[in-house]
Amino acid sequence: MCFEIQTIPSTYAILVLSVCGVSRAAVELRPVVAHADGVVTVAYRSGDRLVSGVSAASPAGVELWRPGVAPEPVLFRTETVRDGVIELGPTRIAGMTLRFRLEQKTPSLVQRTLEVTADAAQRFAITFGLDLALDGEFASFSGPETGRTLYDTVRGSPKTETFPVVMVRTNDAVFGLIADSPGLWENRCQVLLDPPARRLAVLTGDGRDPYPLIIKPPEDARDTYQYQMDGWQSLAAGETRCFTTWIFASPACNQYDAQVAAHLAVANAKGWNNSVVEAILRNTSFFLLRRNLAHDANDQPRDGRYIFISGPGYGWKQWVSDGFYTALGLDDPEKTIESNRAVFWTRMDYEDNAHYYLIWAVLMKRAGGQVNERLVRRAYEFIRHNEKDGLYVPPPLPGASNPKGWKTYHDVLPYDDDDSPASDQGFHCGALLAAQELGLPVTEQDIERAILGYRSLFNTERGFMPTSRKLRDTLGQDTLYGATLTYAVFGRKLLTDDQVLTHYRTSEKVKTPYGLRVISQADGSLLPGHSGVYCYGGSWFLNDAANYLLAGVHGLPADEVDARLADRIAQEIARVPAFNESISTIDGHPHGHILYSWNSGYWWLRREIRRRLGQTGPDPVDAEIDRRLGVVRVNGILTLNPAAIAPRTEPSLNAIPQKP
Repeated sequence: MCFEIQTIPSTYAILVLSVCGVSRAAVELRPVVAHADGVVTVAYRSGDRLVSGVSAASPAGVELWRPGVAPEPVLFRTETVRDGVIELGPTRIAGMTLRFRLEQKTPSLVQRTLEVTADAAQRFAITFGLDLALDGEFASFSGPETGRTLYDTVRGSPKTETFPVVMVRTNDAVFGLIADSPGLWENRCQVLLDPPARRLAVLTGDGRDPYPLIIKPPEDARDTYQYQMDGWQSLAAGETRCFTTWIFASPACNQYDAQVAAHLAVANAKGWNNSVVEAILRNTSFFLLRRNLAHDANDQPRDGRYIFISGPGYGWKQWVSDGFYTALGLDDPEKTIESNRAVFWTRMDYEDNAHYYLIWAVLMKRAGGQVNERLVRRAYEFIRHNEKDGLYVPPPLPGASNPKGWKTYHDVLPYDDDDSPASDQGFHCGALLAAQELGLPVTEQDIERAILGYRSLFNTERGFMPTSRKLRDTLGQDTLYGATLTYAVFGRKLLTDDQVLTHYRTSEKVKTPYGLRVISQADGSLLPGHSGVYCYGGSWFLNDAANYLLAGVHGLPADEVDARLADRIAQEIARVPAFNESISTIDGHPHGHILYSWNSGYWWLRREIRRRLGQTGPDPVDAEIDRRLGVVRVNGILTLNPAAIAPRTEPSLNAIPQKP
């Protein structure tokens, strides 16, 4: 069974909001269940307004596809109500038993869960349609569309979305339909916008014949990921699968408001709704979850039930660092364990992945999870083999197009083979602490030698941590986040207070209006040939945030840390309510993937560092971003009040660069 019945509050506080200059109550949404000719029908209303009527094609909003058979409505003939939850069915179709549950999660949010149990092996797909009685602007998360458009969440499709939501916005409100995480639907998840037909839909598969999904060298330096995908859900005899969708309503004056409203809807449904920042970051993790279906070059399945991708453009791959941070953001034990199991050696022997793996193993062990002792030892031996006098010297990546690249997470920057990037060194110190806790032969002298090596990289004349030992006059803003993670996990400072605060003050003097450049000349200007985006002088949120968090650990007053974090988050979400792969330091537009994976780690880092510093109560940064976006929390529910929010520029989506 997939259903977990929860008691629904009998009353909710209804906020009175000033929406687009007009005062009105928060937008409610409710299902209207009726019976016609022995069949249960479901419509949706908002006050006196009909949002979605009863569809002749699917009276309850559920349509079944099977190979070689025309789509047919799923007809439910019975209705029961328990603790405020409406359950339709069960009904039987072609060897499948289906039950449909409707739950009023908030006055503006309806959660719908379809349970499908197979008596014998089955292939099928479900369409959850919403035929609207409203006119308005139709949009996906990325933006408005006027023509019929199908979006997928799998790389290679003509249109992709990370956040599977489709919406219609009237002059003062938005109504939308959201799909569950693709990872919970065997990676088959599409959303349909059909403005001419006034129709929104979520699909659990598009009925396609098998087709290959493949990444192989040279696109990846040396690993192959392959899978024969098709457009059908498959169940074995006796197997049950559940499909959850959400219908929501909210005040909204523009596309940005509609995007925020979609975030709040999922967060309210899932219970990660202390603030809009938590909502956005944990939703990002949730929608980047994938079933680990890809096989290797020998067509053998890989370990681990789940992975976290960095974004649809990167395909099936999971970096250790991205899997680590995204799992921490989702904070789901099963997904954390399974995504950790999915790590294999050739994802670990470059950049800082082996270091992350050791730190991740510590967190797994502390939580009572099982550690892969073989991989832990191999990661440890690898980092020690590439250590010289306490400094980590990353080797070239086998198969890489540029042997001097792929030495740090910001992988397009070249470092000589005898150089030590400061970014890696921070993680190296943390990884040695992790190895010691895991029982590997690490002495305190080993750790101190690495810490002293890290401190020795600091450029005292320039007043900053340079990008590496040899590139001393190049300012790096990815140089402290290993120290930040180390403090969050182990409570140990790696650098001196003076080094961290000096780097912070120097960086603040030369930063752009759109954040810190991940790499720049000493005066903050772009390196020759750099464009101000991605690794070429773009601003990466997690780096900036980690610098501010670490400055707080080393004595920067909390109110100054909070102000810097709030301003940087405001820049990050100025165009779209999402934490991005990077933003341009020239004009602030998002670059690369929107809703990028590793930023979810900020939610965990902020929480852990506040705990270690004894900071209690609501997070002032979260409260400030809520205020700036017009988000309020009443009786445990996040609601949008966009009245005071100025018009925003629509996001600018750019070509997505590829990592190996």
